[in-house]
Amino acid sequence: MNIKLKSTSDGLIYVKQSVIINLKRPNSLEGAKALGKPIIINVNHIGFLSHNIDGNVTFFMANGFEISMNVFYSEAEEVFNSAKAGISLEIAL
Repeated sequence: MNIKLKSTSDGLIYVKQSVIINLKRPNSLEGAKALGKPIIINVNHIGFLSHNIDGNVTFFMANGFEISMNVFYSEAEEVFNSAKAGISLEIAL
């Protein structure tokens, strides 16, 4: 089974690389790009979850990065809340 989002009991969120639209730091000279492996995010480093100016579901990180994803807002919100609560959850493709 392919998993696009996953939360762990340790407060981590795994985001499958294929659902990531953009990974960038808008106020820097260069953006960042993820290749190949899942992105692992500590839930405590997420400032908030919302839509970016392009309308994509985005994790806005405390360090200034934005991780835009091709997922439903409700799925991202469920994984975010599960990670905050320390609950393991998997959302399949």
